[in-house]
This record gives sequence, structure tokens and C-alpha cells, in this order.
Amino acid sequence: MEHTLIKRCRGCLAPNSDQATVMCMKPMPLAGMFCATPEEAARALVFPLTWVRCQRCGLVQVLEDIPDSVLFSRYNYASSSVPGLVRHFASYANLLGERYSRVAPLHFLEIGCNDGVLLKRLPAAWRRTGVDPSDVAARGAEVPPSYDLLNAPFSSTLVREAGLEGAVDVISGSNCLAHISDLHEVFSGAALALRPGGHFWIEVHDLRALLRGCQWDTIYHEHRAEWSEGALRRCLALHGFDPVETSRLPMHGGALRSLFRKTDQSHPLPGKPLQPEPEMASLRQAYEKRSETPAAQRLGALQAQGRRIAAYGAAGRANVYLNQLPELRFAYIVDESPLRMNKFIPRVGTQVVPPSHLQHQPADACLITAWNYRDDIMGKNPEHAGAWLTAFGD
Repeated sequence: MEHTLIKRCRGCLAPNSDQATVMCMKPMPLAGMFCATPEEAARALVFPLTWVRCQRCGLVQVLEDIPDSVLFSRYNYASSSVPGLVRHFASYANLLGERYSRVAPLHFLEIGCNDGVLLKRLPAAWRRTGVDPSDVAARGAEVPPSYDLLNAPFSSTLVREAGLEGAVDVISGSNCLAHISDLHEVFSGAALALRPGGHFWIEVHDLRALLRGCQWDTIYHEHRAEWSEGALRRCLALHGFDPVETSRLPMHGGALRSLFRKTDQSHPLPGKPLQPEPEMASLRQAYEKRSETPAAQRLGALQAQGRRIAAYGAAGRANVYLNQLPELRFAYIVDESPLRMNKFIPRVGTQVVPPSHLQHQPADACLITAWNYRDDIMGKNPEHAGAWLTAFGD
């Protein structure tokens, strides 16, 4: 399968001549892929991965573009299977319920609703609409439904076809903008769907936290874009959105929650190119020296002694880490999601197993690849007598 290169910024449509290369990673398979057999894992395709930054709006993005039909036809991520995310969305639902308690009736739309983890917790009196093209979203819809599901990508065309022009009071998108290629179209659709003065809530991974934590394990093809607060504001301003407030959250190792209000006036991008982010050099250096970290060194030493090493948390971060350090051969990787159980990490072939494996085949050390849920994982597995290690988030 051939990949393509983006020809313009996903957020502001600036041409590729305005994209500055940040770093290049070793070609790797898709981070969201989980294979049925070791043979399938060995045959998994790999793709180049180049990070670039738009010098007009500041959006950092992956240059290589893989079609949605390949990335998300079998989506192995259900939000309700992650306890930390369930707690996050329960808290977010309470915040929204209190914020709009005096607005009735209220039409709430969520872009990228996944299995409905947020929508199912919002007030039953609200009209709730979820938009998500994945198979996980289709399976997550209840019978009878508590919300309307549009099982398709969000766009201005969808807004028109669904009769949602100017009909929505509040829109939210949590952890979905990273996965969308035509972000400019999504913002156009949000502006079209919202009534004048309507609110647009956005939760995204915080680029500043990524850079400061040198979190190269979160860079992969499915994460097409990484946002700074400034880039969000510049791209939304093009569509007539004014910033209202922004808060920083611990979710996913650092996240932004920004609220925008729809207005009638758009604002152009700055005339001069933006200055580079100085911390990007530290990220490149950390990636280049990934095998020299204390965790990698200790795992390598144990492996050389014939000891068993394992990992915990078979999400995208794990696929990146295991493929970027293939010299570390993990006996297995633990996960709690039934969507991934007994599957295999592409290329490296590590099998995904349930937590009980830690008891039946104890490991001398277990690397928490889902390090943003480290405390949850350690708390639920007190029987693990070996060492717990993390490569990020310390």
C-alpha cells in the first residue's frame, strides 16, 4: 500500500513550502495495528514517519498520510475499557452538566464519540448527537439509543446532509483531532453547525507537555497532528472562533482543554513566519539516544542474562516503543482490552495477554508502556514481584 505526503497544512492550508522538518523516525508499522498471528505480524508493512511544523499556524503534524480506510477500518481502541479515561469523561460530563444547567433545551454534539463514554453520562434531557466513523462507535451505540449516532466522518457536508446547520448549541471533540487529516474541514463544519455564540470544546494532547517530557512514543501515523495552544487559536480564528478559556490536564501525559465561542468575524494568520520551538531539539536528542535511557539499559541487561522482561499497556505508545527498540525482546505485553487480546504487535510479534499472565509467567521486570496510567496499573497488580519500569513520565 502506498502512502501519500500532505500537500498543505492540515490546520490552516498553508503550502508545504511553509512546513519545516522537526525530526524523522525509523520507519515503523501503524501503531493502531494488532495482528492475528505471528506470521501476519512479521509481514506488517512499515512506513516512513516525518514530523513537520507549519511556520504559519504552528501546527506540528506527520508528513506522511495513510488513508482513513486503512487506519481505522478495525479500530482497536474503546474508551470505556480504560479506567483512567472513564474517570476523565465522568468528570468532564459533570463539568458540562453544571456549565449548561440553565440552558434548555440544549443540543450537544460530540465529534469522535468512540463508544459513547461521554455522551452516555450527559443529562438525559439534552439532545445528544455523536459523530464517529469507526466500527467501535457503531458497536457502542445502545439499544434503545440514548443518543443519535452519525457513523461517518464529521464534515460540513455531513452537517448539511443531517440538517444540523445552526442547530447545535455545544460541540465537543476529545482526543479526536489528532486522528483527522482535513482539520480545516472539521473546523468549517463546526462553525456551520453551531448557532451564533455557540461553544466549541476541544481536548487535545498538549504539544508543550510532549516536548518537555520528550514523549517520542506518542508520535505515530494515527496521531497526524499535535497541538499547541497558539496553533489551536490561530486555526480556529480562521473560522470565526474566539478563545474563551484553556486549562491543562494530566490526561495522556498532558492535555489541553480549550473552549471557543462562535462569532461572525474570522481573523487571518500572522504575516511573519513563526519562530521554531526551542524544545524540539531536546526531543530529537532523546529519540536518538532512546537505547541509552535507564529503562532501556536495565531491560537490555536483564535480557542478556536470560531473564524474562514484559511490558504493560498495548496501546499506540507500546507499538512505537517496541518497534523503535526492536533489540528488546519482550516475552509478552499485558493489556486489559478485549479488542486486543491474544493479538500480536506488528513486526516485533510480541503477544498481547491478560493481566493474569504476570502471575502464571512472572517477569523479572515489566515496562509500563502505558505510562500515563502507571499508578492504576501498579495498584491493580500487587502480585507482580519484579521491577516496574517506565521510560517516560517520571
